[in-house]
Amino acid sequence: MLKPILKRILGPQLKRSIKKFLGRQQLEEVDLIYGCLKDDNIAKVMVDVGGHHGGSLECFAFDGWRIYAFEPDPKNRAILKSFCQNMPNVSIDSRAVSNQDENEKPFFNSNVSSGISSLSSFHTSHKQVGTVSTVTLTTFFQENNISNVGFLKIDTEGHDLFVLKGVPWKDVMPEVVLCEFEDRKTVPLGYDFNDMASFLVDKGYQVLVSEWFPIIEYGSRHRWRRFAKYPCKLQDENAWGNIIAVKDDVRMQNILRLSEIFLKRFGD
Repeated sequence: MLKPILKRILGPQLKRSIKKFLGRQQLEEVDLIYGCLKDDNIAKVMVDVGGHHGGSLECFAFDGWRIYAFEPDPKNRAILKSFCQNMPNVSIDSRAVSNQDENEKPFFNSNVSSGISSLSSFHTSHKQVGTVSTVTLTTFFQENNISNVGFLKIDTEGHDLFVLKGVPWKDVMPEVVLCEFEDRKTVPLGYDFNDMASFLVDKGYQVLVSEWFPIIEYGSRHRWRRFAKYPCKLQDENAWGNIIAVKDDVRMQNILRLSEIFLKRFGD
């Protein structure tokens, strides 16, 4: 019922989103995941930790999914709220997500890139813009009676493993997880690429690594390198990228099949 209602509400906006989805000029791992899940018989629930301006959630939202988005950066959140103002299926939370429920945690953003707001100061452009409360997904799921999640997307600029550690794994195991790695952000926090990939493997997931070339500067256009099934070594220790974690062989085969299409379009 919600999907046709959204189509009537959004109208041309839906068409623009579909055109954007089909016409991307750069690989986006969320497109790969949307292609894998859009016709799947799963809970149409997405938890977007680090919603930014809504680029990751838009296809799912326009397809009628229930979206829970977190965006602690006030500027990013204002843009996200504006983008989602006609989407009754999207809820936006101002808290940061971590492995502990806490108050008054320092929060940083940058005038170099709106995409590197973080609980950590890892760039010379970072300035503290205030404090935020943090919440675990265990607490959040209890608050909202969430028992099934189709897609958990995490992009917290260095704190992704902490978010994963706050998931109530015995009660809620998302069908697909997407999280970001970059050792130069996370090693100072006590973990690296292998720690996060291994954590997901230990939870029962199969892992596909989307490796990108090292970042020249935040806020600029980045270059994608390859997909690799984990366990694997990064081709460059300074690389960054995303980890796609799925629960079963069938879904991994679907992801790999779709990745071949992406390779033809975006590969060097």
